[in-house]
Amino acid sequence: MKKFLFSIAVTVLVGMNVANADALKNSLNSMMHTDDSTQMVNLSHLNLDAKPKVQKRTPKKRSSKAVVATINTHKIRKKEADTYLAQRTKGKVKNFDLLPKPQQKRLIYEFALPILAHDVAKKELSAIEQETALTRGWMQKEARNIKVTVAEVNKVYESLKQDALDRNDTRPIPPFVDIQDRLHIQMVEKLMMDKLMKDIKIKIVDK
Repeated sequence: MKKFLFSIAVTVLVGMNVANADALKNSLNSMMHTDDSTQMVNLSHLNLDAKPKVQKRTPKKRSSKAVVATINTHKIRKKEADTYLAQRTKGKVKNFDLLPKPQQKRLIYEFALPILAHDVAKKELSAIEQETALTRGWMQKEARNIKVTVAEVNKVYESLKQDALDRNDTRPIPPFVDIQDRLHIQMVEKLMMDKLMKDIKIKIVDK
């Protein structure tokens, strides 16, 4: 259940327009690109191969299983907060404990929104509506993971164009730029369908 909720938090927030997200983004960007004269860690020198420099004190190191926040009855573990923070900062900051309290609160606030939405959805949506939302969410996530290049789309376009010419189809052929996006979506959907149908076993039961 915890993994499911965390997956929702990470996935849904990618497409959500949260009013508080800009403030959090600005705060994190500020931490990563300016010198900090406070007692917190100076993140201006942070990179993928070096540990952040410490000013005056080192934050207490907590276990990845330690509870760093609660959202109603949901417990947020440090590992979850660290993972989400790394995603939000594109890997530049990975330790939740390095954030000042205001930034910690903003991060958890943003993290909480899809979890709370999930709780409300369970109460207010019917089983069919929940299944529909879950299916749509999976399809959107899967679509983002399927890469189709412009060259591949153009190849399909030229094939369809040639097929129309071979059949002496008199209907006008739209230019590639006009149907590129639609073809791209259709190709992604086909690849998604092929993946779902791979090794599928269907048996018709007689009456």
